[in-house]
Amino acid sequence: MAASRSLLFGCLLALAGCTAGSGAGLDNPFADGRDAASLDSESTPDAAGDDATDPGSPSDSSGADAPADVLDVARPHDVPRTDVPTAPLGPFATGSIRKAGAGFTDVSPRQLVRSDAGILYAIVPTCSHYPECAGAVLQAWRSSAVDVSQGFLPVDAPHAPQDGAGSSAAALDAAGLIHVLWNTHDGMARTATIDTATDRWSGVTDLEPTDWTGFGQGDEGVALAVDASGRSHAFWNRQVDGHLRIRYATLDQGAWSPPATLDDVPLGDRRNAWHPTAAFASDGTLWLGWLEGSGNYVADGIVRVMARSPSGGWGASEAIPGAAMTSIDNGPSMLVTQDGTVHLLFDDTGNVATYWYNDGTGWWGDLPPPLVRTHDPSLGPDGRGGIFVYGHGQVPADDLSGHGNDLFAMHLPAGGAWGAWTRIVTGSFDCSVSARWAQFHDPRPDLLDVAWWGDAYPNELWLGLNPN
Repeated sequence: MAASRSLLFGCLLALAGCTAGSGAGLDNPFADGRDAASLDSESTPDAAGDDATDPGSPSDSSGADAPADVLDVARPHDVPRTDVPTAPLGPFATGSIRKAGAGFTDVSPRQLVRSDAGILYAIVPTCSHYPECAGAVLQAWRSSAVDVSQGFLPVDAPHAPQDGAGSSAAALDAAGLIHVLWNTHDGMARTATIDTATDRWSGVTDLEPTDWTGFGQGDEGVALAVDASGRSHAFWNRQVDGHLRIRYATLDQGAWSPPATLDDVPLGDRRNAWHPTAAFASDGTLWLGWLEGSGNYVADGIVRVMARSPSGGWGASEAIPGAAMTSIDNGPSMLVTQDGTVHLLFDDTGNVATYWYNDGTGWWGDLPPPLVRTHDPSLGPDGRGGIFVYGHGQVPADDLSGHGNDLFAMHLPAGGAWGAWTRIVTGSFDCSVSARWAQFHDPRPDLLDVAWWGDAYPNELWLGLNPN
């Protein structure tokens, strides 16, 4: 299966009439001259081993020692490198990778949309220095054309929010408005829109104070989804009595509902409900997932999910079996394919990418991907009812807070088996990939867009178009 996927990638490049890196011809899409089989054998770890996730293991909520203030802990990290993505090695055709400019992405919120005209937009915060990202701007970028080969332009820069954005989420409605939600370092949840017909920001609406000001880069504190009728559903973190809780409100006919708290499990000492992620199913069911845990890189996380029925009622939350890594560098990531299957991805306590799905008969962990150790893995669609998993080079087992080089992906086709963990872009960056997906109001589901960022500061945003 792995060799056939690499052959497919080579065919895609050949169809594009391009080479993949210096010295690489149409017969070999890998820029360093290796053949597909050798790359697959190098980059596909043994799926067996002590770190493999047991789909039946119980959640571990025992807790470990955590910092007194989990919001202000330092982030362990590699020494920053200055090199940037240079050559596609897998599915991205030459010319389909471009740097937009300042900005960084996160996994749990979605930050990419395409307009009805097919123009790609990325709405991301900037960060000049880890962890506080002082002076952050909420920057919107747009492609000059449907493909990304002609580069990106800033959108209405004079009116871009300059209020210290921490995390952002974006979704398109049927009228061509991009709904944007973000939180700020001065403790506010805010929303605005961008009109894709004029490329202009609207005024800003304050949803409520979050009482959360000590967060850093990677605290994924917002999520957003737009339903079939165009109503915006916003989720964000608010600190209440020393704990992060998940708040929720809807925008209907121009008015926001009063915010409500959704997480429904009492939080123990130093525990928080954070990193919300939201996804609609085609029948209108709205799924919400989040990570509950204590400190940064503490192996006490629990991933929880709950669903809102099409008629509007929220059910009780469920805990996904097996402990997760509590960390800024962990999703969860969620999407729902057209067949109604909910796909969920996060890291276990060994930073091994862990996949669960719900096909309507409950949550199942019986399709584990190849053993891959990468922080903040991300889900994206394949345009045919399957999924991609994105991440970076493997993390050493004794240095889970670091990250490997390069951008990788693996594919689970509908009804098929996992492919290899395949290198698709070279460079040194903190991937935290944002993959474009929406159940509704997606005019170009055939185009697979992803964004990631270089790990040097100030961060630079990169985008790629997977030709599918």
